[in-house]
Amino acid sequence: MRAMVVIVGACPWDRSRLRKVIEKANFEVLGEASDVKRTLEFINKFSDVRFVLSELELKCGDGLGLASALVNRYKANIAIASRLLRHSSDVLLKELESIGIRLVSPMPITRREIDNFVQAIKNVSWANTSTRTILPKTSHLKIEILGHRINGEVFVIGGSTGALKALYQVLRSIEITDERALVVCLHTVKSHNTVKKIETAIKRNVIEVFDAEKFELGNIYVLRSGRNYKLVVKDRGLFLKGFRERLGLGYRPSINLVMENFSAMFGEKCTGIVLSGYGNDGV
Repeated sequence: MRAMVVIVGACPWDRSRLRKVIEKANFEVLGEASDVKRTLEFINKFSDVRFVLSELELKCGDGLGLASALVNRYKANIAIASRLLRHSSDVLLKELESIGIRLVSPMPITRREIDNFVQAIKNVSWANTSTRTILPKTSHLKIEILGHRINGEVFVIGGSTGALKALYQVLRSIEITDERALVVCLHTVKSHNTVKKIETAIKRNVIEVFDAEKFELGNIYVLRSGRNYKLVVKDRGLFLKGFRERLGLGYRPSINLVMENFSAMFGEKCTGIVLSGYGNDGV
């Protein structure tokens, strides 16, 4: 008899991805839930269920609290594969371990990560209370460090199509000088229109990034949709480079990835602003 799984998470895209991974591991998926109420309906209806939480944040509830309740009250086996764990701290990992989670992993993205996750979930000893943790090793998340310091500030603004009106209001409140730069990362297909409107609102050089652009203070950079972006160091200079990973981070461009790159490079001189968005990008 195949082990039964309920996939829990707020984002339907992540639940769909995780469902394919779980079915590849030869588990039977009983269904999907996006909130605490639906999850408890499954656990009260079926016995011997292995839950996989695709996200720690749920609709109408807290994924961490739900995981704790399922372990302590219902004695359920929990495996967490969350996008949040790709950027998490040791504090969160230790908290998950203390709850009694059996398998902790970032959401598998690349083919290698999927294979590792499938193998891990097959091999976890559910009779053992220890936690198996898979650490992210995705090469395109590696952040390079510039050899010299850049004295300036960077503002990274993330949001979805619904954030455009708020974006223009924010732009009017941020003074872009020769010592500042602004990066706009939106989930919208019409980045060229955004560039034109920003040029009208602010008398600064606005650059639409798609392939690779040298990053310099004093400019505004708008990331074109359809790709993800990271900072790369070349010839002692800093470049914003677009790339397409094989299986995707879920969003193109990914606000999380862009903010993490700039935060690592500029530290406290980097300010992240999330206006609005769908799903969990920008956390």
